[in-house]
Amino acid sequence: MEQGHGSWGNRLRTFKWDGGIVTILFLEPMRRCSWHKHLTSYNKFTCISGKVVIKTDKGYSTTLTEKQEFTVEPGVMHEFQTLDEPAIVEEIAYTKYTEYDIQREKLGGPMNV
Repeated sequence: MEQGHGSWGNRLRTFKWDGGIVTILFLEPMRRCSWHKHLTSYNKFTCISGKVVIKTDKGYSTTLTEKQEFTVEPGVMHEFQTLDEPAIVEEIAYTKYTEYDIQREKLGGPMNV
């Protein structure tokens, strides 16, 4: 597991694969991340404890509490903010699977022996 620090608190990366990353964010009170967007990644935020506000350039301002989640689509400017208490948030950054992602050489079905 990889640890890191941002201006908003600490992060613990718990899993990484070719299509994304899972991170636990330990957010300090009254902090925010940079106003940013991801070109191809979705950002799914799940609040574990405390409260976190997710703001987007689409006019959304959503306050998440424990067990609530919010997903930001690629290309949407956004930031997260904490209020007057710390928060713990799971962030999953991933590229979305599509049915066109698979290339088949042979179709499946019954075995004709």
